[in-house]
Amino acid sequence: MHKKHTQKPIDGFAKYRARHYRGAHHTLLLLPPAKRRALRRNLIFIGLTLALVLVTAVLSKAYAAGGAYVVDDGAVNDPGECNVDAWYTANRHQGNINNQTLNPACTFSALPSVQWSAALSRASNAGDAETQVSPQIKAQVWSQQDVGLQLAVSATSHFALDREHAFDGADFNVPLTWQPVEALRLNFNGGWTHAYNGGEQNHRLTWGTGFEYQLIDALTLIGERYGQEGGDQAWQAGPRLHVGKFVDVDLVVGQSLNGDRKQWLTTGATLRF
Repeated sequence: MHKKHTQKPIDGFAKYRARHYRGAHHTLLLLPPAKRRALRRNLIFIGLTLALVLVTAVLSKAYAAGGAYVVDDGAVNDPGECNVDAWYTANRHQGNINNQTLNPACTFSALPSVQWSAALSRASNAGDAETQVSPQIKAQVWSQQDVGLQLAVSATSHFALDREHAFDGADFNVPLTWQPVEALRLNFNGGWTHAYNGGEQNHRLTWGTGFEYQLIDALTLIGERYGQEGGDQAWQAGPRLHVGKFVDVDLVVGQSLNGDRKQWLTTGATLRF
């Protein structure tokens, strides 16, 4: 996971179920407007995810998220298989704020449960640019195909190539994937991030949830919600087009849920070999 990104609303939902409707409604009105909106967004997202489980009718292989998506899955490439992800992200209202990323990943036959990758990204912000490389190791530690569960762990470090202090931070993540039916995968992430920012070091817990639903052979719908404890939160969603067996094309829209609620658009492609 790159980047990459308060589960209190879920606690609010638990209280909702535990109380009578009138009492829950009164409690909801006591919440600040921002927290009420966040609670509604989380309930809508959970409801849509569960609805997808119920309406799934097409049973075909779903490809793992990845590329520009932040929420990781519990799988690794098959032994001897590699892929290259490339994507371009631009701020929807400020084209001079953008990011380009190239990320190759491979699993070698000698270590069939370990995937190695290294993302090279360049971020531009109104004329200022920074290049960063992020090597990652990801290991699948548990897989139960009969119940559709996969569990992995990953560690990522970040290094800036064009400034004196090169080390920029590190991430540790535990992705879990549940595949209740062949066409649908639900991804859950929990982890920790260490960021170095101009001399200040931050340590935060990270989380994310996402789904991948293959509507037809040539089209998968993907959505995710992710964030950091006391930090940034955002969502992303869009279609993934499968061009033959070895090429995918992503079209992604995303929005930050903090501050000025920035919006962005991403186009990307994945080549597998």
